[in-house]
Amino acid sequence: MLRRYTDAERDGDRVRGLVKGAAVNHGGRTTRYSAPSPKAQRDVVAAALKDAAVPPETIDLVEAHGTGTRLGDPIEIDGLTRAWRAHTDRSQFCAIGSLKSNIGHLEPAAGLAGLVKILLAMESERIPATLHVTRPNDHIRFEGTPFHLADRARPWRRGERPRRAALSAFGMGGVNAHVIVEEPPRAPDRRPLAQDSHLLQAGAADEQTLRTLAGAYADQLARTPDDRIGDFTRTANTARATQRHRVVVHGTTGAELAARLAAVAAGTTPTVRHTDRTTTAFLFTGQGSQYAGMGRGLLATEPHFRDALDECADLLAPHTDVPLPDLLHGDARHLLDQTRYAQIGIVSVQVALVRYLAAAGVRPDAVAGHSLGELTAAWTAGVLALPDLLRLTAERGRLMQATPATGAMAAAHTDARTLADTLEAYPGIEIAAYNAPRLQTVTGPAEALDRLRAHAAFTVRPLTVSHAFHSALMDGAVGPFREAVAGTPLAPPTLPFASTLSGSWHTPATATDPAHWARALREPVRFAEAVTTLHGTGPHTVWEIGPHPHLIPLARATLAGPGATGATGAGPAWIATLRRDHADQGQLHAALAAHHDHTGADLDWAALHDGKDQRVTTLPTYPFHRRRFWLPAEGRDHATSSTSDDMKRPEHHG
Repeated sequence: MLRRYTDAERDGDRVRGLVKGAAVNHGGRTTRYSAPSPKAQRDVVAAALKDAAVPPETIDLVEAHGTGTRLGDPIEIDGLTRAWRAHTDRSQFCAIGSLKSNIGHLEPAAGLAGLVKILLAMESERIPATLHVTRPNDHIRFEGTPFHLADRARPWRRGERPRRAALSAFGMGGVNAHVIVEEPPRAPDRRPLAQDSHLLQAGAADEQTLRTLAGAYADQLARTPDDRIGDFTRTANTARATQRHRVVVHGTTGAELAARLAAVAAGTTPTVRHTDRTTTAFLFTGQGSQYAGMGRGLLATEPHFRDALDECADLLAPHTDVPLPDLLHGDARHLLDQTRYAQIGIVSVQVALVRYLAAAGVRPDAVAGHSLGELTAAWTAGVLALPDLLRLTAERGRLMQATPATGAMAAAHTDARTLADTLEAYPGIEIAAYNAPRLQTVTGPAEALDRLRAHAAFTVRPLTVSHAFHSALMDGAVGPFREAVAGTPLAPPTLPFASTLSGSWHTPATATDPAHWARALREPVRFAEAVTTLHGTGPHTVWEIGPHPHLIPLARATLAGPGATGATGAGPAWIATLRRDHADQGQLHAALAAHHDHTGADLDWAALHDGKDQRVTTLPTYPFHRRRFWLPAEGRDHATSSTSDDMKRPEHHG
């Protein structure tokens, strides 16, 4: 593949050589169709030298067209000599040979084969011998030319100046081409970004070939050092053509990747066919999912996540007295137990996850969020700009923390009607969230909740919270937050956005109404209704965006039973981005693999390898299904006796 050198370096491609100059011309009319033009050959060589702007004395090898004929070879040497003599009088300093003595004439591919020979000679640091040379052409006097015949292999090592070679390709009919090729610069010292996990895609035109390729990948990966696994996966993911049948595996080591690929090769792991017709939903976790160090593993391994989190830190700086990096991963991690800090920490991690997934090619078609998570969902749906999201999150957390801390919350394991009937005997206790058919959250004065726990006919488990959210104790935050939202530009959502205040779809009016966002602090979260609404879009995958999955079990419980398959005809894949006490990158890679293998949708592989300083390397070749079309020996006599009309209309196999 030909590319600009700077682009190839940027993208981590393996650079085998540089084209310093090239020229093409036509010899015009000669004595006959197959006769070369000496003047045209001289001119094309001279033009290529001028284009390359390098002296011939810096060229160590000429890969000649070299047909081995009495007429063609002397004319070629004469044209080369005449062009070079304009620059040097030295004799026999440059080796000349032709690959045709090794493999024959490849017709249209002869010049390309010569280029491959030059590049391999540079890599091996050895000029190969031109085979079967017993005696030079009697019409060529090499001692009077700049060339000597490459009749044996010679060392060709790197030195102070770049090694260069010239390549000629002369077509019958008068078209001439000449190219000057230079060795690539020495590869700079690499510092690949250390990875905790790897993703690898294998793809093929059919399932059988895919499983064969997976086996070949597994064999090579089992022998690949761990510090080169990134090069292997980058090459497999970005340097191979996209195919209809594919599978993605993940692993922390080459051995783990090899084991999963071996399962693909054995047929025990299913593969998937490519499709563009997929629907994805995002659910955004609320408060309570935070923990010290959340997302820290991605800071060191995923540049897109790190850049987004850095942006959030800069935007939050005017609105918090604790820098975001210190809060998430530094000496202030203990403050995440406080509402004002927990909320900005959760939302920032969610923003970074959304940015990372967008770079990877995973974008939502519909969104919803639980309480605090609805703010991040609004940003994802285009209702809020990022600076406004972070400012409002900081203000929301500050206002909620300033309310009386005399309340408590608990999970009630019963249905909503039974709970409502029971709460009539417990004034002050309210339903804070309708989470699932048999799981609600209650909120209110701590002493009233203690009495409910002691006497209720169902299980009531206390939650570790600092305040009684979504209760009358939040009334003092409602008005100030409405004013804060009123001063913020809000836009209608650009994609379906389920409201957990109403349980139905947001409209342009509700999404841009400051009172709606203020009421969400006080009124119950209707998560189960919102999930049912979201499910109507028939998502193939549902992602929970947050530090730890709290919503997936609730959503699955809500949708269990008749009609749970939705519009897709099959249940969605439920995918968590991060999990507490799990390696961040490994968890996220497992999520991406699950998304791909459930949907068959493309991932943006180039973006997934951005900024990691991984390079293209050599992989097992594609396992084509080869078929032989030569007639067997016993059928040749019959073939030669066929009519000429039969021979003119052979059967073609695709």
